[in-house]
Amino acid sequence: MSKLIFITTVFLSFFMKDEPKVETVRSLFYEASFNKSAAAKFSKALSIVDENSSPVLLCYKGVAEMIQAKHVFNPFNKLAKFKNGKTLIEESISRDPDDLELRFLRFSIQSNLPGFLNYDTQIPGDKKKLINGYSRIKDVELRRRVLDFLSTSKYCTVDELKKISK
Repeated sequence: MSKLIFITTVFLSFFMKDEPKVETVRSLFYEASFNKSAAAKFSKALSIVDENSSPVLLCYKGVAEMIQAKHVFNPFNKLAKFKNGKTLIEESISRDPDDLELRFLRFSIQSNLPGFLNYDTQIPGDKKKLINGYSRIKDVELRRRVLDFLSTSKYCTVDELKKISK
């Protein structure tokens, strides 16, 4: 009996993937936004993430694709990475539309993209969700990052910032 359990455990371990922790990925995201080598590290950490992964990891993978697009020279490859990233972000949000971290990621990406890409229509809705749900964000580091980003965003008014700074 114990041999059967051991063999089953070994067999299943080959099929189970060792996904990165959200906290690790989140930290890599903040670095990747400013540094090409950090962007490559961020993307590599998410290489195992697929459509069966959690929505938050799937969203970070989409964000990683978009950040990688920034560092690609070929315009066709750049556009392909952008489209793939957009698909992953939208898929993750469709799977968990109330997750504020997903909304924050999309808001931060859309806020920084050039307008000609036409990927900015969810900015008002994401901003509203972030402001209204800010007090429910439990992770201290994520709360700080959301507040910092909203505070410097051209899309937030002084009154909106007062609402979350209380």
